[in-house]
Amino acid sequence: MNAPIAFPLRPRLLAVTVALCLMLPACAPDKSEPAAAAATVASAATVADAAPAAAASTDSAAPAEITGVPKGVTPEAKAVLDRMSAYMGTLKEFSIASRTSRDEVFDSGYKIQRNEQQTLLVQRPNHLRSTTSGDLGDRTFVYDGKNMVLYAGEKNAYATVAAPDTIGKLVLGVLAAGIDLPMVDVLYQAFDQTLTAEATHGIVVGDGVVDGVLCDHLAFRQTNADWQLWVAKGDQPLPRKILITTRDTSDPQFESTLSWNLHPAINAGAFVFVPPKGAESIPFAQPDALVSTTP
Repeated sequence: MNAPIAFPLRPRLLAVTVALCLMLPACAPDKSEPAAAAATVASAATVADAAPAAAASTDSAAPAEITGVPKGVTPEAKAVLDRMSAYMGTLKEFSIASRTSRDEVFDSGYKIQRNEQQTLLVQRPNHLRSTTSGDLGDRTFVYDGKNMVLYAGEKNAYATVAAPDTIGKLVLGVLAAGIDLPMVDVLYQAFDQTLTAEATHGIVVGDGVVDGVLCDHLAFRQTNADWQLWVAKGDQPLPRKILITTRDTSDPQFESTLSWNLHPAINAGAFVFVPPKGAESIPFAQPDALVSTTP
C-alpha cells in the first residue's frame, strides 16, 4: 500500500509557471492579500531546486546594476505588460499547451536539463485541469470548485483534497502549500498585474518571433534573477514564452513556451477525475493544506 501522498513539493521552483494565466478578475483574491503576488517570480528564480545550498546563497544578493540601462521598469515595457494583463482579464476559458525545460543543479555543481510537456484547461471561475508528462514523471491535477484531485502516474495513485471555491483562492493555497502545479503562478501574476513587483530594471529589447508569432521581447532584472518575456503583438497580446535565469555560480535556467487556445472544446467530463484501472486512492499528506491557507 502506498504511503500518504505528498505531491512534488518544490516551492522554490513553483513560482515560474502558471501565474501568467490564472488571475482572472472574477476569481482573483482581494488586493489586500499580497503574500503570493510579491513572492511568485522571486521564488521562481531559484530554479535549481536540487541544490538548496546554492539556492540559499542567492537570497541575500543585492540587485545588480546594468550599465547603460536606467533603473526601474520603462514606460514602454510597462505598457506591453498592461496591454497583456488587460486582455488576459477578458478571457473566460482557455487552454494552454507548453514545452518546458528546467536546469537541475546538484551540490557538486553538475547541471542537467529536465524537460516536460504540460496542458492546462481553465474555465472560470472554478474549474481547472492540468496534465504534465516528462523527465520528472507524469502528474494530473483536476479541480472542480470543491475538491482537487492529484494523480501520480508513476505510482498509479491519487489523492483528493478539499479546495477553496475559486481558482484565485486555489492558487494562493497551492503556492502556500508548495505544491508543484505546473503553469500556475507566473500566470497568476500576469493577471494580477504584479509581475514587476520585484523588478529593479525592465526594458523592451525589441521584436522577437516565437513559434511564428511576432512578439514584443521584454527583459527584467530583480534581486537574484534575470527574466525575459515574449508577448504577442496584435489584438491578442498573450505571453508566448518566459525564460528565467537565476544569477548564481551555475546560472540555472527555466524556460517555457506557451501555445494558447481561446476556444477549447470542453466536454462534460473535463473536470471530473476518472481513476485509471488499478489506481489506488490514498490519503493526502496535508489534508487541510489548500483550505487552511486561504481566506
